[in-house]
Amino acid sequence: MKLKIYLTAILILAFNLGLAAADTVEEIYAIVNDEVITGSELRKFESEMLRALQSQLEGDKLAEATQEMKKELLNRFIEQKLLLSRIKAKNYNVDSDVEMIIQDIKKQYKFASDDDLKKALQAEGIEFDAWKAQWKERRKQERLVGEEVGSKIKVENPQIMEYYRKNPEQFTLPAEITLNCIFLQKSAAGPKPQEKMDQVTAELKPGLFEQTAKKYSELPDAGNTIALGKFKKGELDKLLEEAALKMKKDEYSGWIETANGWYIIQLADFSPDRLQEVKDVREDIIRKLREELQQVKMKDYMEQLKKESYIKILKEYL
Repeated sequence: MKLKIYLTAILILAFNLGLAAADTVEEIYAIVNDEVITGSELRKFESEMLRALQSQLEGDKLAEATQEMKKELLNRFIEQKLLLSRIKAKNYNVDSDVEMIIQDIKKQYKFASDDDLKKALQAEGIEFDAWKAQWKERRKQERLVGEEVGSKIKVENPQIMEYYRKNPEQFTLPAEITLNCIFLQKSAAGPKPQEKMDQVTAELKPGLFEQTAKKYSELPDAGNTIALGKFKKGELDKLLEEAALKMKKDEYSGWIETANGWYIIQLADFSPDRLQEVKDVREDIIRKLREELQQVKMKDYMEQLKKESYIKILKEYL
């Protein structure tokens, strides 16, 4: 079981804001208020950012995201410095929040005790107290953003309705197909079971599908149930789905060959695509709109913090 422990880029700052030792010559890249940003800080920050990306992406997407991250690294670091300064001034107490988060994590990963959680973290090279401190920093940042950005976001009903009308595909439930079947297993070495297929065809008559299926079908538990299952459009084998979509309720097909065997399917039920009512998706829309608006407002908030601060970039970080 892999326990995800990567949080946000702010975490590295929580532990690495100190300057290098006095006898080490450091390159200074920027000055933010009364603090300097050094090369060693930026390299540590880059390393943590890369770890976070590697935990979420791979291949070309990882390479692209890494390139973009490096371009914005110095700016991101400055922004995090400003956020941390603001958080420090707020003097948040988030101990109870973090304890609740840890309890939720233990429940999610089925850890019986703190010791089990500590062992799982240790297996990934993570020290528990440092990990807990990271969660505190994350929660403080969430509190700050919630108070100074999120609290100013209002989503009104016209916005909700406009989003609903413009994005029907997001709120459309796909068609569902419920099938019964008669199934004959395909054997890699054996011949086509033509004789048994002919017996099924001869006995299968309208009104006798269940009786014939229970007698001949080779699905597990076929003696008790003839159900193949309920499937959303796109989940079925293409040949089975195409046949099912042409049938009316209780109609059945001829033999259909698939990779694992032969089927005769019966359409037990069909529900077409259905647009959900706005009242059923209202909270989802509000959440989406708030997320979009918060991204915009957060950029504005960071720009305001920069205007209120002294920032001098001495050297680009490449």
